[in-house]
Amino acid sequence: MKVSEITLDVLKEYCGVCGDEDNIVLESCLSSAKKQAESYTGLTAADLDEYEDITIAVLTIANDNYIFRFNQNGIGLNKSAEFILSVHSRNLI
Repeated sequence: MKVSEITLDVLKEYCGVCGDEDNIVLESCLSSAKKQAESYTGLTAADLDEYEDITIAVLTIANDNYIFRFNQNGIGLNKSAEFILSVHSRNLI
């Protein structure tokens, strides 16, 4: 699956969320996760689609954004997501 193919329903299944009351929050978490992946790797949205493992990183980041939305106290990226994104990073400054 490509990053651009992640739908709200896919994210809800990944997060184990039932119902529609958090749809707006989940959409925001997904959008933020995609932007984080782009920023971290230096890849464009289109480039992210070239690597299927980045899809898992985006889902993981979106899930973490959702779970920890009330308490971010410097948690940082999930280590698994960080590893996947670092493999594809072009931001090597």
